[in-house]
Amino acid sequence: MSILLAFGVALHSMQTGTLLVSGVLLAGMLIRKGGRRFLRLIKKARWLLLSMLLVYAYATPGEYVMLLPESMAPTHEGLHAGLQQAGRLVLMVAALSVLLATTPRQELIAGMYWLSWPLRFFGLAPERFAVRLWLTLHYVETMPKGALREVWAQGWRLEALQMLEDGPSLVSLAWPRWRWYDIGVLMVIPWVFWVLT
Repeated sequence: MSILLAFGVALHSMQTGTLLVSGVLLAGMLIRKGGRRFLRLIKKARWLLLSMLLVYAYATPGEYVMLLPESMAPTHEGLHAGLQQAGRLVLMVAALSVLLATTPRQELIAGMYWLSWPLRFFGLAPERFAVRLWLTLHYVETMPKGALREVWAQGWRLEALQMLEDGPSLVSLAWPRWRWYDIGVLMVIPWVFWVLT
């Protein structure tokens, strides 16, 4: 989990060459585990990726692409920036797919709780976040086919929600075991934020 967080922070400063190398490494991991989940997530995000590319292509000033009339042409700089941002998003989805395919749900949520634990100093309750995330994943996995469509059609009324299976009355999380690279990554993340800002 901490490696995914560090990767997400590092993505911000990666240039095209580093993005391509990261893409090749993640593609190798996806071939072994998580490839199907990645394709499903990318299919859901396709309109976001396309709109991101178009916004960058037409909103970034620069030299116009010569193949189209100037009033309809995107800029070279905008296309380059849009492709970079879309590539960063695809790489983050790929890394998340690998994490979800290789980490049991219990460990994933415990890791989320562990990373959000400092938020209690700001008056937030990380255990509530962890339990809500657990229940959301539980409902997604146990929901019968077509149930969400039926709940939506009935306007989220209480009677419609009762068709969803009740969640457990007690959720227990095991505190994740510290590894040397977790501590190293968490020490590096603030430094990376400082360098990038």
